[in-house]
This record gives sequence, C-alpha cells and structure tokens, in this order.
Amino acid sequence: MGIPLYGQNKQGGKIDDVLINSKNVWTFDRPPMVLDDGMLGGAQKLADGTAQDVVLHQYPAGSGSIYGLQLAASYNGTQDIDGPAVASTGMNYEGDEADDEGFQWAMSYPGSKGIENVDSFTVGGPAFYAKLKYSIEDVSITDDCAFGFRLKSQASNAALDNYTDVACLNQQNTAINVESILNNATTVTTDTTDNWGDGETHTVEVRISKAGVASYRLDGRAVTTSPTADVTFDAGDVFTPFMFFLHSSAASCDVILQELETGLL
Repeated sequence: MGIPLYGQNKQGGKIDDVLINSKNVWTFDRPPMVLDDGMLGGAQKLADGTAQDVVLHQYPAGSGSIYGLQLAASYNGTQDIDGPAVASTGMNYEGDEADDEGFQWAMSYPGSKGIENVDSFTVGGPAFYAKLKYSIEDVSITDDCAFGFRLKSQASNAALDNYTDVACLNQQNTAINVESILNNATTVTTDTTDNWGDGETHTVEVRISKAGVASYRLDGRAVTTSPTADVTFDAGDVFTPFMFFLHSSAASCDVILQELETGLL
C-alpha cells in the first residue's frame, strides 16, 4: 500500500466526506445547553420580545459536522421558558402557547465573526444553502413559520418584515410562501401553491448562488411556483440561516425541529 496523500484516510484512501460535500448536519435528538446572554455580556434575564434579548442554545457536534451547533435564540413576546421542549422526534420550538408569541433564532451570534461557510455565508463566494427538516402538528396556529437566510449583521427583530434582507420559505396556515426582502424594501410574497398539512414533516431549503440569486426547494425539489423575478442580493452581503415562528392564537401547534443542514453547492 502506498503512502496516503495528505487529507486521505489510510483505510479507504479518500478525503473525508464532510470536506468533499462541504456540508454540516445536526440532528435535534437531545436537549441543548441553554446559556443566558449574560454569559456574553448581555442582559441577565429572559428575552421580553421588546428588547429581543438573546438566549444561547448550544447543541453538541453531530455525526455530520465537526462543529457544535449554537443558536442565538430570542423570544417573540414574553416567555416563561428558556429553551425548546423535548419531543420524541426532535425539539419543539413553539414556545409558550400564546397569540403573537414564539421563537426566532439565527445560527450566527449577533456581532460575532461566525464560521465562514458553516453559519456565515458571503455573496460572491461559493454558492451556499441551508435546509431544515421539521413537522407542524396544527398548521392553523401559525402566523409565521419561516426558515431561510437573513443578513448576519442584524440583531433579532420583533417582526419578520423588520429585517432588511431576507430569503425564506414561510408556512402560514396551509400555504407555503416565498418571502424575500432586498435592501430594506417591502416584503415580496409569492404563494408556491405547495401546502403543509396537519402533522406533516417537510424539509425546506433556500439556496443563494454565487451571483446572489435566491432559489427555493421543498423536500428536495424546486417549489411548484417560484417568484417571477428572483431576488438578487448584493455582492459582499453576509448571511446566516435563521428561523422565525409566531403563534396566531393561544393554542398548541408543536413545531418540532428534526434536522438542520448547511453548506456549499
């Protein structure tokens, strides 16, 4: 047997699959360590929905990534809990069962450098993507259940429309909509004509090309109806994957996260 090349393993002589695929995968199979933002100099209290204080959810590295998963979570509305609830299929991120309340999180902590091509992605570099697999028990209880990319430099906002640059798929009742914001303009909404039924599990995915063009996929395929004019973000813009959830009434809907994946295309 010859001497392995640098970066190859001795058994199979191939470069590590994680490096080949340039992807990272985390599964929500155990509760996170929850750290008050006071650990990093922030307010030592629960986020109150007005200040949008951050609470860190720290998950260990999974089999698909050498990195641990850290979510900079904040609460939409006053909450009585710090972290997600345990579920048999993952972690429940609906928060308190109250109207106009819920969770939001971003992968890159506000103001931090982030990890390039893991939780922080720059337009003009390689094309990148993020996908999230999750279930919703009662889709009628959601005002917003969005996942995709937003500008990394912004702190948590109280409303999805308050962000300046966004590309996401947003489940609202049974509808799955594309929602995008470019350079602080008005939110553009497109009905994909795809639907989300009670108790269903789907994988939503947003891709951004080297040129900054956003595209959207559901369960591994392009959404049925895409925007007629794709949003194109500016070169040099830095994005992070995020999720934004808000109840439409005081009832349970069980938004259970199962798997998160990010990487390069």
